[in-house]
Amino acid sequence: MSGGDPAGTAQHGAFPVKGRVRAVLLLLFCCGHAVFLIASIVTRNPPPTERGNPVLAFYRLFTGGQQQWNMFETIPLLHSLDARIVVDDGPGEVVVVGSVLPGFTPYPRPEQSRYYVLFHRMMIQAERPSFFEAYLRRTDVLLRSQRGSAITGHWALVVDVEWTRTLIHSRRDGGLYVPASRSFDAANPGGTPR
Repeated sequence: MSGGDPAGTAQHGAFPVKGRVRAVLLLLFCCGHAVFLIASIVTRNPPPTERGNPVLAFYRLFTGGQQQWNMFETIPLLHSLDARIVVDDGPGEVVVVGSVLPGFTPYPRPEQSRYYVLFHRMMIQAERPSFFEAYLRRTDVLLRSQRGSAITGHWALVVDVEWTRTLIHSRRDGGLYVPASRSFDAANPGGTPR
């Protein structure tokens, strides 16, 4: 038996300095990321004047994204969702021109999930995305180009939803859903009940 272990010598030289530096940098990044992750989920009661931690906000800017996760809601949140653009063309004449831009194609039947998610995010979530007001402005521009400038203020995006009731409420009176309707236009992006 020889005193030197050739496998041990080969193993020691198999991890060069360049690889060690990369491993140390990766370890530092992972540890730093873990610290920021833990700091962002630790609950605390900040004073009302504090608007969050600027260091965490800066870190999230580079490692996160503004995502809206409605995929974890219960499946029967809505019994139905119908969105349409209703135009008042004169005395007593109402025309439905569709809801989806461009070209005002109607809301698809049966419902396609991407349109459902689009309108769900635009109108039902507590924080409306920034593109909702842009959608309303673009709708106004397209309607004016098709029907003349007199159309301004005489159209609305009407959304009819049927909210699925919980089992407790359904057992009381047998109703499975609660209907609601709101209308939106460029002047009323917050919507008005119908």
